[in-house]
Amino acid sequence: MAGSDPQHRLQRLASELERERRGLDRVRREVGDALALFATRDPTSLELRGAADLLHDFYTGAEKAFELVATTIDGGAPEGGSWHRRLLEMMGTPVGRLRPAVLRAETVAALDEYLRFRHLFRSLYGFELLWERVAPLLEGVAAVHASLDADLDAFIAFLVTVAR
Repeated sequence: MAGSDPQHRLQRLASELERERRGLDRVRREVGDALALFATRDPTSLELRGAADLLHDFYTGAEKAFELVATTIDGGAPEGGSWHRRLLEMMGTPVGRLRPAVLRAETVAALDEYLRFRHLFRSLYGFELLWERVAPLLEGVAAVHASLDADLDAFIAFLVTVAR
């Protein structure tokens, strides 16, 4: 069956990662729109919730890409209580001759802050959000996105080369 051979699986993974990159780029643009809107004023409570949701989307999109790699190449995503953190750490670690690290150490470190915020966002009421906590993360998205995008681009190039 063509869909199960390694070459086809890697080509499909490369395509799926490209789709996630497009989604992440859209979130990055929306973050830019939010930053422009709040350049001269603080957000309302509802706007703050929306801005925080953009941060949630940013990390969730990255994590979807990581899960694709883990399930296609690594034999599955981690399980248990701290699986999100372990998945991020896995992406910064090469797997023998199977694959290089998906992320550079600096990208892992930068994304860790967004992982922590995602956990916080999912654990509290929206009215408990603080603009002082959300604003710096929004401001950092462009740089973290650039680092993540470069890492994913390099990994996709690896996949395309191996799939030939």
